[in-house]
Amino acid sequence: MQLRFVKDLAIALIVILLFAMALRLLAIERKWSKVPVKSIHTKESVSDTLLSKIKRIENSIQDRKMFVFGTTRDPLRQGNIIKDKADRELEFKEMLLNTFRLATTARDEHGNKIAYIEYRGTLHEARIGQVVEGRRIIDIGDNSVRYSFNGVTTTTELAPRPSKPVEDSQSATSNLGNW
Repeated sequence: MQLRFVKDLAIALIVILLFAMALRLLAIERKWSKVPVKSIHTKESVSDTLLSKIKRIENSIQDRKMFVFGTTRDPLRQGNIIKDKADRELEFKEMLLNTFRLATTARDEHGNKIAYIEYRGTLHEARIGQVVEGRRIIDIGDNSVRYSFNGVTTTTELAPRPSKPVEDSQSATSNLGNW
């Protein structure tokens, strides 16, 4: 008889526990139903797509920090959309330095042709067959020089040094609101 009593007691405890769990589950469900679908904290949270975009941008920045660029220009700069006076002056100086310009031609006392070439801020004296800054002089005319550079033959005419571009008077008067 006692074994039957213990078995009934165990079944009663199991039923009571199931009833208590059902009540607890009902209480939790009522708490969840009180939370609105659009929470006031929705604006503060970050969606999964936005979070993945942020992580991708951070990875890209880290990759760029590790990359060694072979150019002197900043690859992240937006293509010089707005150039100020200093940028234009620097650009002009760089263009002037990189111009392979025939300054003049002459003949020495033996009648040999000489070309004076300005490149990288120095004046080079060149004769036919000589190499000036990687360019082999092929022919020197009265007002021109023919040279070969990387397998391409080019003729450069006698030309004055390029003049500095004139500043636009409208942009020079005021730069308020430029930025």
